Amino acid sequence: MKERWIVAYCGVLMSISSFAVDITLPSFAVMVADLGTRFELVQWTITSYMIGAGLGQLVWGSASDRFGRRPVLASGLSLFFLGCLGAAFASSIDLLLACRVLQGLGAAAAIVSSRAIIRDRFAGEALARNLALATAIFAVGPIFAPLLGAGVAALAGWRFIFLGLSVFAAGLLVVLVRLPETLRRPAPDALRLRVFVQRTARLFRHPQSRHFMLLSAVVMTSMLFILAATPRIYETAFGLSGTTFAGFFAFHGLGIVVGQAANRRLILGVGIVNAMILAAAVLVGAAAAMLACILAGAIGPYVMTALITLFATSYLVVYSNAAAMVLDPHGDIAGFAASLYGFTSQIGSSVAVSALVWLIGDSMPGFAAALLGICLVTLGALLAWRRQR
Repeated sequence: MKERWIVAYCGVLMSISSFAVDITLPSFAVMVADLGTRFELVQWTITSYMIGAGLGQLVWGSASDRFGRRPVLASGLSLFFLGCLGAAFASSIDLLLACRVLQGLGAAAAIVSSRAIIRDRFAGEALARNLALATAIFAVGPIFAPLLGAGVAALAGWRFIFLGLSVFAAGLLVVLVRLPETLRRPAPDALRLRVFVQRTARLFRHPQSRHFMLLSAVVMTSMLFILAATPRIYETAFGLSGTTFAGFFAFHGLGIVVGQAANRRLILGVGIVNAMILAAAVLVGAAAAMLACILAGAIGPYVMTALITLFATSYLVVYSNAAAMVLDPHGDIAGFAASLYGFTSQIGSSVAVSALVWLIGDSMPGFAAALLGICLVTLGALLAWRRQR
């Protein structure tokens, strides 16, 4: 398999979470009615998935350094497959949440391995550019997943969404047969507790890795917050759900593609960190414009969608470049570095978003104000890093 196809496959692996999350968004209202539960609990199907994905990465990262990327991918995708089947037949919200955790645990292997495989192949600016390329491919999920989910739910019901995800996992397993093993030197002691503690200390002692791991949790909070809050906001404020909501929401995936195409050029032109600062400034501008429009009573589904699309051009620029800044100094333990990065960002953001969803509910001004606060912290952290360096 050629390098470009390996990067493309890694991009599809990265998209497994966006498919698994975004494909369910148009069906939230139907799931609430069908399972006889509260909207907040259905929203937690996102955070429960992300918590499973975050915790799973701690195991899969070290396992991939010990056994290789391919065996870990095969195991994780199989677990994701089983979680999807369980969710398709879940009879209660509790069982659905448990199956979402199982899906997240399995998807964690794809998240870790995709970043580790790219780090095995590239370093420096080449690493950042290829992570940006993989992230652009990842944007296929946000573009098509809501539309696909709405279509499947309309034709056959929301449970068939999870059956479709199980077919997706099976397809990734078939392609895995052609993927070469990229780990050159397995680490026999990678799964020992002592080594785990040493490697964790190594990453948090490294100023660059520590700074951008913590930053990744902040910027992922903005992404996850949008995913969790927008279905409810579009329904309560604009009366839009199902296929109509999916059509509006799909536009933000186009923003991701535009942003990552620009990111690859910006990395060459101004450098990785300056590209992140420019992107963070766009995030602040989009969130501030959203809050201003809401307070002025000038918000509607088209304006909201346009601002979320503008936001989408930049949040993954910050997030994917932060991954490059964390992984680059640790090529010898790429699997573990990718896992700790993913764990920190996903668990931190999941806890924060669970609290924000409960506090803000369907308040549009609260949503926009919280989003603006997150973006201001992101920009401040990047400017502080540039001043120090």
